[in-house]
Amino acid sequence: MSEKEDIVFSRNTVEFVTVAAEFCAYIERANEHTRKEFIETLLKLLPLLYLKALMLPEEERLNEDDLEDFVTEDSYEVLRMTIFDLLTDKDSYLDVFVADMKYSDTPVTKSISEDLADIYQDIKNFVCLFRLGINETMHDAIIECKEHFTQYWGQTLVNTMRALHDARYNTNDEEPEEDNE
Repeated sequence: MSEKEDIVFSRNTVEFVTVAAEFCAYIERANEHTRKEFIETLLKLLPLLYLKALMLPEEERLNEDDLEDFVTEDSYEVLRMTIFDLLTDKDSYLDVFVADMKYSDTPVTKSISEDLADIYQDIKNFVCLFRLGINETMHDAIIECKEHFTQYWGQTLVNTMRALHDARYNTNDEEPEEDNE
């Protein structure tokens, strides 16, 4: 087996692909769940996705060509709005890990639905590229996904988990937990 095949079919890659595909499938079915179920499942899926992304190799791409995107702006927006409609008043949270925050007197507000849609977009593009079954493309998709994880969506994921944790366990909430059933 060549080095690129070692990466593509390694245990760490296969486990990441499995979790990534499950994450995408779950996000795509967001409207089939109550808010509580959705949040509780994400609080289990997201740490696993983070852990499996940590295990991906950091290597060089084989080709310099841009990889294909599969998630369109329209599908992104539909997904984001579906999640927003599910989370409603729990969607917004204050973010302290924004570079501009140290220069700002006002809090930076973020959106769980937008964060999840951003993570989904990157992960879904990866899963679709992997499903093509072309070893060089699969290899480069792994490397690009790891790069995007370290540069962007890894931090977004942990910030979103903090917000989801608060949405699930905030005891100052006067709204019943079973909302959106």
